[in-house]
Amino acid sequence: MRKWLFLVLFLMAILFDGIIFPAFFGFRESFLTIIFLVVMLLCYKVGLQSLIFGIALSRLAEFYWGLKLGTLILPLLASAGTLFLLNRFFNIRNKALMIFSGVIMFIIFWEMSILVTKIL
Repeated sequence: MRKWLFLVLFLMAILFDGIIFPAFFGFRESFLTIIFLVVMLLCYKVGLQSLIFGIALSRLAEFYWGLKLGTLILPLLASAGTLFLLNRFFNIRNKALMIFSGVIMFIIFWEMSILVTKIL
């Protein structure tokens, strides 16, 4: 049931991020979608099932916006790898550490998406 809720919320985030926010506020980047993917990875445990679900959502967003394959998937994999390493060395069950690791994941996701966009 949680996966269906995440899917519906992700579709709403894409709708707001692609249609409503640019019209009202002038946002050009996929800011809300990136935040949603990072939060989704933080809510689920880092594992194969959550990684496949994140890749499927990233591919859906790439298809919706007409991006090249890997524009969102590669940064997602890099941020998931970072979360895996942080989780391996630190106990991320604490809320403060979860927020800190979420900020680190967002920065890595954002920078990797810029790098992948320049490469592709």
